Amino acid sequence: MKNSANHRTGDITCLAFAALFLAGFSALAFKLEYVQLDNVAEMSYYAERQSVRRVKFAGERGRILTADGTILAANRPTRAIVVNPDSYQLRTWDSTVSNILSTLSRLEPIIERPSILQAKDIRKHLEKSIAMPIIAWRDLTDEELARFSEHQLDFPGLDCEETLERIYPQGSFASHLIGYVGRDKIKSIDGDSRAYYVGFEMRGRAGLEVHYDSYLRGIPGEMNLTVDARGFAHRQTTVLESQKGPDLVVSLDTAMQKAAEKVLEGISGACAAIDPRDGSVLVLASSPAYDPNDFVPVLRTALWKDLSKDKSKPLLNRATSGSYAPGSTFKTITAFAAMQAGVSPTEEIECSGAFVLGKMKIRCTGVWGHGPMNLERALAKSCNPYFCEAGMRAGTNLLIRTARKFGLGEKTGIDFSDEARGVVPDAEWKKEHWNENWYPGDLPQMSIGQGMLLVTPLQMARVAGAIGTGYLATPHLKAGEETKKIPLPFPKWQLDAVKKGMNKVVQSGTGKRAGERLNVKVAGKTGTAEVGAGATRRKNAWFIAYAPAENPTVALAIVIECGESGGATAAPKAREILKAKFGELAAIEEEEEAL
Repeated sequence: MKNSANHRTGDITCLAFAALFLAGFSALAFKLEYVQLDNVAEMSYYAERQSVRRVKFAGERGRILTADGTILAANRPTRAIVVNPDSYQLRTWDSTVSNILSTLSRLEPIIERPSILQAKDIRKHLEKSIAMPIIAWRDLTDEELARFSEHQLDFPGLDCEETLERIYPQGSFASHLIGYVGRDKIKSIDGDSRAYYVGFEMRGRAGLEVHYDSYLRGIPGEMNLTVDARGFAHRQTTVLESQKGPDLVVSLDTAMQKAAEKVLEGISGACAAIDPRDGSVLVLASSPAYDPNDFVPVLRTALWKDLSKDKSKPLLNRATSGSYAPGSTFKTITAFAAMQAGVSPTEEIECSGAFVLGKMKIRCTGVWGHGPMNLERALAKSCNPYFCEAGMRAGTNLLIRTARKFGLGEKTGIDFSDEARGVVPDAEWKKEHWNENWYPGDLPQMSIGQGMLLVTPLQMARVAGAIGTGYLATPHLKAGEETKKIPLPFPKWQLDAVKKGMNKVVQSGTGKRAGERLNVKVAGKTGTAEVGAGATRRKNAWFIAYAPAENPTVALAIVIECGESGGATAAPKAREILKAKFGELAAIEEEEEAL
């Protein structure tokens, strides 16, 4: 009986083990079917994700050039020596770093300059971008490349790669306008963030480079890197080719820009010129300037500090961001305000040599006075007492409204990121910024372009163009763009009166040196603004103009810091810029004109 019982127990145990084995086999078979048949696509996807890294690489940046084909910004191929970390991997990160550094130290005497890599750079790269090559030498010369090529077989894992760097072929020419680029991680255009590694691309930092950055940037390409268990790459496949960004064509007049930069050489000042018919920017020159090539491939900290601390402010774009008192160039606007208040262009106002209001005395350019002055003569001689009186008769509110109708106190709307608003002050502004009330003496000061009033050269070029054409055009740099044109709200007789005075300024007045021997008639207005006090007291010299006087195609404003006067300093320089556009009379033609 006992043996029979033991036999039955053994049978039950065998059955239990068999059932357990069968259940396990069934579960295994089910799992194999799930993995190998039902979910093979899903499993393959996850396996690929573990071994494949998607990489975004930059597209070529578009060029910047003028309509006549002058290239302002382009890309040049540059060669670099890169290290592929997978060729130097050892058991630990530290040993891998040491292995790479040791290799580079053996190559340095051959290249004849040190590598840019340090241990911390390599370690950081291994932690964040282990599958990607790392640059050890940038911008190889032909000689350096030849020396590396002779010994390349001795350095497996080191390759020569060609990349693109920004280049500015004209050097410092129009540097404030063009700007410069830096390097940033590629931005995703379509919002796709699936890339494991994102390369670096050129990105605008100033000027047109930053304003049109998204326009100029190329479309990134993509490739897949197959990596091993430690993350080192051993195969790459291009998935999507990159695309070049479009070129940007600007309206700049190369000859006029060169002339402007030449007359500004060695001094601090700026010039802006537009085509008043459509707002096309012809000149944006600022001095002193800088060479954007010095910022390539990277802007060095020491250079940035030097430029930032330079008292001459070479980084400041004075043409669009320099804020200056306009001096007597503002008298053209005071003239419109006065006529709106009922002052006739033919009415004569006595100039005795100074305008007196209480204890304030504003002297005239004519020490003994000009005598009776109408609007035309007052503009030609830049008579302070006339315009102080005219401004007082117009009143503060009307003068402010008139200035704002010319766009002063606001940005012009140019397709450019670096622009100041200027200041058209009123009682509220003065209280907020100076914590003072508006005094009666503030009005005559503003009437002659002094006091708290501030403008930019671009704003005043726009003012000159508006007087010449009768409408205020929004300036633009991109060639062929449509522009907004706002008709000036003044009757024709008022426009004609100011134009007549501006013609007289150049024909026989304070700005006659601006039109000497030019092929066209020029209309303009000089200005001399006193700034600072005591030992820092100085003069900024202005000249605004449009030409030809009958049907203007150019409107210009130039300001020279620490100048003598608008007529002596700024007007002759404006003449050289206009000459680049219109040419000058031959000697025989001058004799005929004199007769």
